[in-house]
Amino acid sequence: MSHRLPGALLLAGGLMAAATGADTLRTGEVRDLYFGEVLFQFYQDEHFTALNHLLAARDQGRVDRHAEEAELLLGGLYLHYGQHLRAERIFSELLTATVNPGVRNRAWFYLGKVRYQRGLFDQALADLARIEGRLPRALAAELPMLQAQAHMAMGRFDEAAALLDRWRGPDDWMPYARYNLGVALVRLGRTAEGARLLDRVGRDPAATAEQRNLRDQANLALGYARLQEDRFDEAAPVLERVRVNGPFSNKALLGVGWAEVARDNYRDALTSWLTLRERDLLDSAVQESLLAVPYALARLDAHGSAADEYQAALAAYDREIARLDTAIAQARDGALVPAVLAADDTGIAHWYWSLDSVPESMETRYLYHLIADHGFQEGLRNYRDLLALENHLEEWRDKLVAFDDMVETRRIAFSQREPVVSERLGDMDLAAARARRDELAARLDEVAAGREITGLATAAEQETLQWLAEIAATPAFALAPADTRERHRFLKGVVEWELDREFRYRLWQQRQELARLDAVLAESDARAGLVGDARLATPEDVAAFAARIAAVTPRLEQMQRRIAAVRGRQADHLVALATGELGRQRERLAAYRLEAQFALATIYDRAASAQARAPLPELP
Repeated sequence: MSHRLPGALLLAGGLMAAATGADTLRTGEVRDLYFGEVLFQFYQDEHFTALNHLLAARDQGRVDRHAEEAELLLGGLYLHYGQHLRAERIFSELLTATVNPGVRNRAWFYLGKVRYQRGLFDQALADLARIEGRLPRALAAELPMLQAQAHMAMGRFDEAAALLDRWRGPDDWMPYARYNLGVALVRLGRTAEGARLLDRVGRDPAATAEQRNLRDQANLALGYARLQEDRFDEAAPVLERVRVNGPFSNKALLGVGWAEVARDNYRDALTSWLTLRERDLLDSAVQESLLAVPYALARLDAHGSAADEYQAALAAYDREIARLDTAIAQARDGALVPAVLAADDTGIAHWYWSLDSVPESMETRYLYHLIADHGFQEGLRNYRDLLALENHLEEWRDKLVAFDDMVETRRIAFSQREPVVSERLGDMDLAAARARRDELAARLDEVAAGREITGLATAAEQETLQWLAEIAATPAFALAPADTRERHRFLKGVVEWELDREFRYRLWQQRQELARLDAVLAESDARAGLVGDARLATPEDVAAFAARIAAVTPRLEQMQRRIAAVRGRQADHLVALATGELGRQRERLAAYRLEAQFALATIYDRAASAQARAPLPELP
């Protein structure tokens, strides 16, 4: 087996080629037409069509000369659509010691990556552990990241730290390694070691948006670690390194405020929190800032302003709780998933599909954090694939109706043409034509055997000979002058001399014509046989096609019912995840509301107590 073709095919479309960015497909020699057709669909990014055509061609034995390449492509396509169990069975059978190590290693890498994406961390680590030897540079850089993240996802921070601590990768991957290792060390309680790594990432220059986000994330993690250690003087400067308008700025502003409060710098805390308060209330940091602002005002003895801020916070919480109640009700009524996928292309997706943008609606505006979660994305991916399969099957139902019409049209056309064909076949007498041919052949043999030169004369020549013979038979011919009889003899001699001179050529011509006649008769016999076979086979073929269509229709309906049932359960699962998240947000807002209400009551109570203690004015 050539290793060039399967090694490229494992890059399955956007799955592996996009991941490596460097590998290209090299097909070598394609020896089966159907395998070439599958590759054509594959190169056009029609991966679902390629998968179906490959399965059909394999089952019909039409890719036997590319058996191993076809299986590897099939495994890559299964992996492409997240069918990791089927892909693993294929890889386990084919990716043995005899297969190119580079092909085998890339296969296990992508299988492990798919399982990591699906939250199957133990299986992902097992697949990644099967990699032996070298990987392409980009994959080699990503491998320890995947392994460390899988360990951390399972709470194995020691393993993650050990893995990243001894890894030395490309410079552009090192910040990610330091960040992951720093987080792992902090979670292990080795704060000093982790802080040094996070601080280094937080100070590194960043040229791209992704690097700037990583730097902000490192500063945020380090700043909150300092807050938990009560090292407030160190926490505030670190958190202030986070960009004011970045994706992590809200939590950074909140943390800066609490660090200033811990140092009794309430005015500085207000500066951060007032900025934060004006932002989108969906963020938990913004929600907390509605409590933090009046808290700082109260500590500055601005009790009236604090009371106003608490009342404003209560009103904001009430509005958001009411919206959350509406969103939860709409989610339970089935409006959530269609709203989330409103702007999405519902074609059959790939394993690496993710929702890039969320439409603005009552149902979706609270779900940004949930939609970023791997579990929800996986469920959403499964739901939209089920929806795409439903649409695909519905298209095939429409096609079956068209096929049924085509079969009926063919049946009607046959019934209309069959009498005409029968009549024409009845007018044809091939046996008589063959008998006449045999007579002509026998006469030609007689002419050739006796060298009958007049037997090959043309009609004009025969007419001339007949005319000369009639002249010679008249009584007056005998009394004609000698020169007249001599001219008659000369004319007859000229005609017979020409016939004798061209006898062999004319005999060859007649035999050629006889051969052509034989070919025409043979073709007529064959066509008559084909027409006869068609008259017998067409009704059977039409009936067979109709039976196949009739058999496929209930299968499609059964599959549609099964998919609809599974899609319903998947939608229920997504709704449960969403309502759980919305419920947690509601509980958090309710807790903030209760805290604001208690704080407001405390302010009123203190104001009432102060008024009661105030001395009464003296009477005049």
